[in-house]
Amino acid sequence: MVVVPLLAVALARVVAWDARSTLVGLNALTPFLYLPAWPVAVGAGLGRRWPLLAAALVVVVAHLAFVAPELAAREALPAAAASAPTMRLYDANVLVGNQDAAGYAAEMARARPDVVVLQEATPAFVAALDATGVLAELPNRITVPRTDPSAALVASRWALTDQEVVSIRGRPVLVTATIDYPDHSVRLLAFHAVAPVGGGRQEWIDDLARLGRAVGVGVGPVLVSGDFNATWGHRAFRRLLDAGLVDAVAARGRPYQMTWPRDRRFVPPLTRIDHVLTRGPLAVTSIRTGDGRGSDHRPLVADVALL
Repeated sequence: MVVVPLLAVALARVVAWDARSTLVGLNALTPFLYLPAWPVAVGAGLGRRWPLLAAALVVVVAHLAFVAPELAAREALPAAAASAPTMRLYDANVLVGNQDAAGYAAEMARARPDVVVLQEATPAFVAALDATGVLAELPNRITVPRTDPSAALVASRWALTDQEVVSIRGRPVLVTATIDYPDHSVRLLAFHAVAPVGGGRQEWIDDLARLGRAVGVGVGPVLVSGDFNATWGHRAFRRLLDAGLVDAVAARGRPYQMTWPRDRRFVPPLTRIDHVLTRGPLAVTSIRTGDGRGSDHRPLVADVALL
């Protein structure tokens, strides 16, 4: 009852990966999905049920193979990061219709970010944030003023140049700009992929592929943040990493710092679909989750060293 379905899911991961929306959902749960096979393997071994033990061990080995790349992504900070200038990034999917802008304002006030990236930030939510004064020190901004999940806000302490809003099928998915940090320029890509459900799987793949093309343009430091609706368990996300992007959470050795869903009463967040990624002479020295009151996502607060 436990091992056979998990064997089927593992096989589907190998031969089809994200070929169906159902598989996309299952692969998002890779860190936990196969855990029931572990006690079955122990019980089968103790009970000398050798065929069951063999089947359970196949699932256990597959589980280890699936999670190993993320666990192995931890890396030491460059020595230069200790004395390098830094910026603090606050990234959050605030959820369309969220009425608790005051909660976010209080959290931002504690974090004191230099750059804020918000997904699903409607004009009403941005206005409520502005009314608190929390963004007063971040006067440079880009807005995508919509009332649906494609709404967005980027606010920065420093000038934002080379601004562009990239749309796919009429839906904004990417905001790009150059942060003119003193003596440094950092390309910022604020990203929000569509959810790969309800027929949105191909659009989700296209969104991630479009981000990959944007990252590949130009040279120099690149900072990417947002709601990817994707994890290390997804092929489209792994392609971004294979292209040279560094996952900040995994690099700092915290792969189970989950961000979604945060609004279930008895269920903790089980997936990490919100990310901060870097390329080039940047290093995220620390990264943590926030609270994100009123949303289904936890925010990310990252300190980024400019090497």
